[in-house]
Parts: sequence; structure tokens; C-alpha cells
Amino acid sequence: MALYERGYYRDSSNLDMRPDWDQRSAVTVLIIANVAIFVANLLFGKPTASFQGAINELLMLYPQDALHPWMWWRTLSYAFVHNSGSISHIALNMLSLYFMGRSVEQKYGRSEFFRIYLASAIFCGAIWLLLRLLVGGDAPVMGASGAVLCICMLFVFNYPQATVYFLVFPMPAWVLGVIFVLTNLTMQSNGNIAYDVHLFGILFAALYFFLHWNFQFLIAPAEAFQRVKRWFTRPRLKVHRGGVEVREERDAAEADRILAKIHSSGKDSLSSREKKFLERYSQSVRNKKQLDS
Repeated sequence: MALYERGYYRDSSNLDMRPDWDQRSAVTVLIIANVAIFVANLLFGKPTASFQGAINELLMLYPQDALHPWMWWRTLSYAFVHNSGSISHIALNMLSLYFMGRSVEQKYGRSEFFRIYLASAIFCGAIWLLLRLLVGGDAPVMGASGAVLCICMLFVFNYPQATVYFLVFPMPAWVLGVIFVLTNLTMQSNGNIAYDVHLFGILFAALYFFLHWNFQFLIAPAEAFQRVKRWFTRPRLKVHRGGVEVREERDAAEADRILAKIHSSGKDSLSSREKKFLERYSQSVRNKKQLDS
């Protein structure tokens, strides 16, 4: 089977933004989690003008948390709760995540997308907390806007010429990116909208894209355990077979490993050696296929 015929090889330039719902995608999981917490907060605690609801009050990030290290877990939890008094808060975030996040997930892979999203949320929360410690402030922060804007800007950086819609106006994605930046730079954060958190999300996207970051090292504990287990249980004895047969099996195994890496973390996670190997391997498979036909 040639490289480009494999099921999980995709050309990242093949952008498709048509509505689709993949129950296994990272975008779907994040949307379901945010909506479920929003609904649960409405059901438990009876939100009012001065009380956001029991779940929101527990998970929001407060300025005083900077002095309480045992509460620093809120630098992530705040990104999963939204204003209980306004449906537009969660609706705009989730719609943006849905329409732009799917292409970003296709680019980087499901696992890396999760890592980007969660790391950007923590980055935004930690910087916001540090600023509150330095300049003061007593209003808490909540919402996925920082992480979602990070994903939106990664879409802009990767597909600057893609046509997107701002309200009802079509425009290239890079123009929308400029609007994001200028809008949040010129606005002052207030009790309702934390524009500084939006800017932190944009900054994180720029750092990730232009510095060529990759969070593959932040693998799940279960996956790390399986890697260690495979290393300790690997075969110790070598079976001597024909040199050509052994080399073909070794190359096929290496190709499968690299393609699985593309599937989980995207093509950008490959080293130059791995990219060259895939090119050579794909060509050799095509040549062999032509000889056999």
C-alpha cells in the first residue's frame, strides 16, 4: 500500500469547513464538556445576578488564588465554565471552536490538539493570575475564550487565505486575524469581558506556530506506561532470515510507526529524517507495485 493510500494520511492543505460532527474528535469532546458543565450549573445552584451558580463559583479563577497554590488547578477549570446569565458567551465560543477547530485538529492531530487547547487555557489563566497579583483587581475570570482564540489564530496562521465569515461578510482568514488582534488591543478589560485573556490566547498561538512548538512529550500516563512496557518486553533474540525480507519488514514497521505519529500529532511533528524516510519508502512501494503489475 502506497503512503498516500493509507487511511490516516491527509494533506493538510485540503481544507474542508463544511458542517460535520465526528463524535470521536477533540473538538466534539470539548464542546460536549463545556455545554454539559453549563447546563449542570443552571440545574444546580440557581444562578442570580450576584451568584453565578454553584459549579461556576467553584471552578472560576479568582485573583486571590495567586496566593493559594492549592487552588492553582483553577488556571484550567475556569476555561470550562461560562456566564450563566448569557447564552451568547458559550454559544460564540463553541461555534468558533467548531468551525475553526476542526481544521486545526486535522492539521495537528487529535492528541496534539487536546494538548494545545489545554496548555493555552493554563497559559492564559496563569498569566492573568500573575497580572492580578501585580496590578490588582477583584473580579474573577471564566470562559474558554482564551483557548478558543488560540485555536482560531492557529487556523489563521495555517490557512491565511481561506475564506471565512465575520458576521455575514466573507473575508480571508488573515483579515479576521487582524480584527481579532486589533479589537482586543483597543478594548479595556472590564467585569464582563477579559480582553487581556483573549490577547494571551493569541500570544500563545503565535508562540506555538512561529517557534514550531510541539507538545508530543506531554503524553498521557497510560501511553507512557505502554511505551516503557513495550521496551522491556521487546524481543531479545534475532531471527536470521534473508537480508531483503528483514529490511522490508523493518521498513514497513518504521513506516507504520511514523504514519501513526502523523495520525496522533500531525505532519509537523515529524523530523526531517522521518519525512525523508517516508518519501523514499512510498516511492519504493510504488516501484514494487508497478513491477508486480
